[in-house]
This record gives sequence, structure tokens and C-alpha cells, in this order.
Amino acid sequence: MRQRFNVLTQLTQSMADEMAAAERDPLVQLCAFFVGPEEYAVDIRRMEEALQPQRITPIRGAPPFIEGIIRLRGSIIPVVDLRKRLLGIEAPVDTPKTRMLVCWLGRKRVAFTVDRVSEVVRLRRSEIKPAPAIGAVGPAPFVVGVYGEPEKGEQDKREPDRREGDKREQEKHGQGRLKLLLDVKALLLAEMVRDGGRRMNG
Repeated sequence: MRQRFNVLTQLTQSMADEMAAAERDPLVQLCAFFVGPEEYAVDIRRMEEALQPQRITPIRGAPPFIEGIIRLRGSIIPVVDLRKRLLGIEAPVDTPKTRMLVCWLGRKRVAFTVDRVSEVVRLRRSEIKPAPAIGAVGPAPFVVGVYGEPEKGEQDKREPDRREGDKREQEKHGQGRLKLLLDVKALLLAEMVRDGGRRMNG
């Protein structure tokens, strides 16, 4: 009886320790996607849905990266092309994998056009590292963190041939590289304040 009591006590303590650790380092869920050759992610709590490309109505005088607006179940939603916003390039022709990610910014919704959605990932908050500085200006205002790169020590422990083979396979699927976690609100505010002092609240 005493042994069983001790086992139960240990299990209870172990569960309590695990719950405490989870509270200190909670799980987060991200939606990852490609814009050109780079992979980005947003907090999935911001997302409502991923759509096939919709018919867009242009808006005269809008910033270049705002493609226009769409009507979605009775609501009017602005469309931001992340290929223009992040890479500064003219958007390529949409493909069958092109998606519009409808995200919440406070009480407003915005659709972000991306080349393709890659995965939904769950990881501990501690696995998201601070955004790197870019030159002397610090991190880009819309990049809030990075994740996804294996620890260097873990890579070095593998045999050279296996490391090279893993690297080729990861690059083929867009894995093994740092992915940038975006602040979707900052994507709009920084440029819109610069372009005309207009803010999208929420």
C-alpha cells in the first residue's frame, strides 16, 4: 500500500511539474507560408481562413502593395500582396497554390496574398528566437522572431555524408532554414503611416 501511495505521489508531482513547465513555456501554433524563396509565419490565432485567389477591385491612390478589396460573405476586406510588401517585386501570376490568408487585426480583417501555404507548426515559445538586427537600424519592424533552424551542435554531430544529404532534402522542402515570424499589424502600419499618415486601427 505504501509503495502504491509513493508511486501515485510521484506521478502527481511529475504531472504538476509538467503543467508548471508548460505554463512557463507554452505551446504556440503558427501558419507557415512562402513568399518568393523565403518562408514566413504568422500566429494562427490571427488567421480566420485561407482562400483561393478572389476577384479584386483596385483602389485608386492606395499604397502599391495594397492590391484592392474583395467582398467576403458580405464584408469588404482589403488585400495586401506580401510579394510586393516584403520583397518589393511585382507580383507574379497566381498559381494553383497561391492563397489569400484572411487575418484579424483587432476587429478588422485583411487578406494577405502569399505564394503557397507550407505547414501549420506547433512549438514552444522558447523555440522562437529574437528577430535579428538588420544593419544599424535593428530588426525589421514587422519581424518579431525567427524559428526553425536546427542547433549548430546537433548538425555537427551527424556524419558529413548524412549532413549533406539531410541538407539537400531539407532545402528541397524549404526546411532547415530560419523562418521569419511576422507581425501582420506592423506590416500595414509602418508603410501606411509613411505614405499618408493613415492608420488601420485594431
